[in-house]
Amino acid sequence: MYAPPLFSSVYFIKNNQRCNPMRLKPRIPDYLSALLILFCSYAQAEPLLNGLALHQELGNEQFIGALYSETLTDDADTLINSNSAMRMELKIVNPGGMMIRRFSRMWIEGMAINNTNSVLTAQADNMVEFDGLFKGRLEANDHIVFAQTPGQGLAVSVNNVQLGRIADDQFFPMLLRTWIGRVPLSSTYREELLKVGDVNADLRSRYERIQPSAARVAAVTAWTQPEEPEPAPAQVAVAKPAPKPQPATPTATPAIEAPKVELPKLAEETPKPEPEKPAVAARPEPKEQPRPVAAPPSREEEEEDNEPALTAQSLLARQFYVSDLLKKIRTNVKYPRRALDRGHEGGVRISIAIDRQGNIKSMSWLEETRHDTLNKEAWEAIQRSSPFPAVPDAIPGSGFEFSAPITFALPK
Repeated sequence: MYAPPLFSSVYFIKNNQRCNPMRLKPRIPDYLSALLILFCSYAQAEPLLNGLALHQELGNEQFIGALYSETLTDDADTLINSNSAMRMELKIVNPGGMMIRRFSRMWIEGMAINNTNSVLTAQADNMVEFDGLFKGRLEANDHIVFAQTPGQGLAVSVNNVQLGRIADDQFFPMLLRTWIGRVPLSSTYREELLKVGDVNADLRSRYERIQPSAARVAAVTAWTQPEEPEPAPAQVAVAKPAPKPQPATPTATPAIEAPKVELPKLAEETPKPEPEKPAVAARPEPKEQPRPVAAPPSREEEEEDNEPALTAQSLLARQFYVSDLLKKIRTNVKYPRRALDRGHEGGVRISIAIDRQGNIKSMSWLEETRHDTLNKEAWEAIQRSSPFPAVPDAIPGSGFEFSAPITFALPK
């Protein structure tokens, strides 16, 4: 009787057919059967590329995003509610990289818009932990991965260096909603991620060619190393015993007390090397400014990088404040009669910078529709909403920057 070769079972696996190694038990040892079972489960669980999309801001390419899932689908809710292995990936394509606070703000705003206040409050600590994993500016060719494993939560890595893990299965859907939720980064970006694997071949080839350098991998690895600034003050303290021999006998005691009380003086001595710090800080600034098209945003981004680390309180204050700002804008949006009559629809996104009193400082387009009437109404609706509520005290900085997505959709 003819016995099919062992590799025939692998053939069925590659063709996504269910394999049953137990049927081969009379022909192969038990341990090989166990290995095949493991291989089958791994092959069936490996996420597939569902979509690939290019994200742009102010007309400039920012990153290419990729969405992997076990089941290919064009239904966003199916993916968001799926309790299976999934991955969100992005590769930075902006030559100037991406300021870390801008990267952070993208997720904070996206989660605020697409999740309820109760969900935001429940996930506040996880959002703070997630935000704290990124220790520096993202550079061109950086590869960021958010991998969800049911029962283990979310693993975050940059350039194959794992930065940490959020041990909560409910956190990944929050991130995913910023891409394919009700209010995504852009309507086009969302559509391209829901292509059921039918992605643009040129974009996929470009995505696969993007790789970080070895030096960049080493720099990201340093993010995971514990910082030890304590040795610096220790060295300064050692230099102080030299003045002790100056007082002979009576002043010996105060001299010992002096270094203890002069601990703040050690902090004053640390500013002495500060002239080197501004020099270093001043060097990257001119290099980064020419890369972006708009100089003013780059300055604000540099100020944001100097902001204190987020806490659960300050993060929620930002997210709730964004929600309040968008609610006020919505009350001022009107569907143009001309657009209604012609059946025009579309979505826009506008970047807005306000001062602490809520007055508009600047506005710029992130996404426009094909219809001037809709674009004009969205722009004027934001202007009619000014002044906005004052920036809460829990949010630091000289002002506040956010983006307003506005969708014009005809009733169905």
